[in-house]
Amino acid sequence: MPVIVAWIHYVVIMLMIASLLGEHLFLKKEMAADQARTIQRLDVIYGASATLVLLTGIARMFLEKGATYYLQSSPFHALVGVFVLVALLSIYPTVAFLRWRGDIRAGRGQMLEASRFKVLQMIIRTELALVLIAPLFATWMAHGSF
Repeated sequence: MPVIVAWIHYVVIMLMIASLLGEHLFLKKEMAADQARTIQRLDVIYGASATLVLLTGIARMFLEKGATYYLQSSPFHALVGVFVLVALLSIYPTVAFLRWRGDIRAGRGQMLEASRFKVLQMIIRTELALVLIAPLFATWMAHGSF
């Protein structure tokens, strides 16, 4: 069972990164309704995959080395901190994307103000950078030393 849980964990990590990268690539100042809908769908995939990363990570904690090992590990705390920070950062774009629902249902796209576009773009880029730092802490945690 631990092998299957680890495999699911890695697959949903890749899905999480892919969906976040998709959001970054599809986000434009001017988007047709179908483009904005794609971003909304990617954000749902991102949120679902992040949830599965968290759940499978917790499962792995108990199925593998045990909670005591991880809870005493500084890299584990750094990894969880990165995950929480990314989750908090993701709230703003998610709320923005959810606000588009009425326009998208009506077939209208999105025209973002330059400042709003830059904020969304910078948050998503920051999330990507943090997600790419997370494997450093995970590897450090797994090996026990730097």
